[in-house]
Amino acid sequence: MENFDELLQRITLRVQKKIEGIGGGKGKVRGTDFEKIVYEAIIAEGIDDESISHSVRKFPDFRINQGSSKFGIEVKKTDSDKWEVPGGSVYESLRNQIEATFVLMGKFGGEPEARYRKYEECISDLSVTHSPRFQLNLDIPFGEDYLTKNNAKDLLDISERNELNRRIRELLRTDVSTWYSDESIIAFTQLSPEEKKQFFVDGVVLFPEVTGRDYSKFAPWMTYKCLVWCGNVRDVFSAGGTKKFDDFFASAVMARIIERANYIISRIERMTPEELDHHWKCKDKNLTLEDKIEWWINLIQSKVYISEKVIDKNKESFPELYKRKRKNKVKEIIIERFCNALRKAIEEQREV
Repeated sequence: MENFDELLQRITLRVQKKIEGIGGGKGKVRGTDFEKIVYEAIIAEGIDDESISHSVRKFPDFRINQGSSKFGIEVKKTDSDKWEVPGGSVYESLRNQIEATFVLMGKFGGEPEARYRKYEECISDLSVTHSPRFQLNLDIPFGEDYLTKNNAKDLLDISERNELNRRIRELLRTDVSTWYSDESIIAFTQLSPEEKKQFFVDGVVLFPEVTGRDYSKFAPWMTYKCLVWCGNVRDVFSAGGTKKFDDFFASAVMARIIERANYIISRIERMTPEELDHHWKCKDKNLTLEDKIEWWINLIQSKVYISEKVIDKNKESFPELYKRKRKNKVKEIIIERFCNALRKAIEEQREV
């Protein structure tokens, strides 16, 4: 097969022409839209559809077979004006029997632009958030990548899990306060605001019972699956006070769920059949996104906790609604209004 670089140059040029004029306030391109643009550029270069394997859940996004040759393209998109994005998990990246893997990135901050680079050449850092992950930067000078600077190219070749964990821990020994167990664990307080927000979203979506103050499943998942330790798990969800909406007062966790509806929709959309079964006990693999959202709202409705403080706030603010009503009835009305507000927020986000 011809040189991979030459083919990637032509594919990237096609992508560049397609995205010119998009972004910078002129339009919004979702990740799935950009993947479609890349796919069409690959096809336009004469690569047969049967030779292309595409998966949103496996690394890399596209695997292309050409005779005895095989290469991969990991598609990345950023809305910022920098060429920096999170990369793949250390546990999966480049262990895929592919001769070469490239990153093809679309940058939509400023003037839209497309670039490609060999994956290992643009690894800028190794970090632990949900799991040990590479950070990518297509702007770093050749030879200044993380693996070269830290004499860590063996990180891509170690297949035995315990040995890989030991090597990760060794590389992560810095002045940063990091917790360790069988695998490297970082403290929740060290995460960025965006990463903390994502843990909130993962929590309420995968573990709806956290809205009822039951953290018995979320806490070990967070530590042993995601490698993040938190001294007070409750603060991930309910730190802060009540908030008034149009016709009810909500607890902190209820308010955040409504305000982060766009993140929640995205997380529900990405749920795998295995996650649906494990976390929601849902075995139906043919649910539409609308079905999944409604399933989740029903779970939240059955789990959410209404405190005495929230009850009192609602009775004080809306006395005509709760006059002479028993406590359980007051709770029912608050939960109903919360779910209605949540459905409305989700509807509005899906129309954007």
